[in-house]
Amino acid sequence: MSCLKLHWPQTLSLYAPSDADWSSDFDSNDAPVILSFQRLARRTGRGPQRALLSRARIIHENRCCPVCRRAAVVPVDSEQTLMFRDHMPVPGSGTLLGFECESCGHEWDA
Repeated sequence: MSCLKLHWPQTLSLYAPSDADWSSDFDSNDAPVILSFQRLARRTGRGPQRALLSRARIIHENRCCPVCRRAAVVPVDSEQTLMFRDHMPVPGSGTLLGFECESCGHEWDA
């Protein structure tokens, strides 16, 4: 449960507090009002966002070649699974199979 606290400011007046009409019936129960709202149990789009995040994390961890230590690494994907409306493949939509170094030619699994 998330909580929202509402604090009501005092009413401002041009007159001194003794002359103001609201000062006589001042509410002694001036505690903040807390409203509770139910959290959404499941947000839409969490699965694809998590898969994209894990893919980016794996690519970041393998950005350098373990043999020559250069940053000339290219991810090797399977066939792209998603297509745009004009039937062009979406880059990065295929399964990540491994990595290949463009400098020394070394290949390794993801």
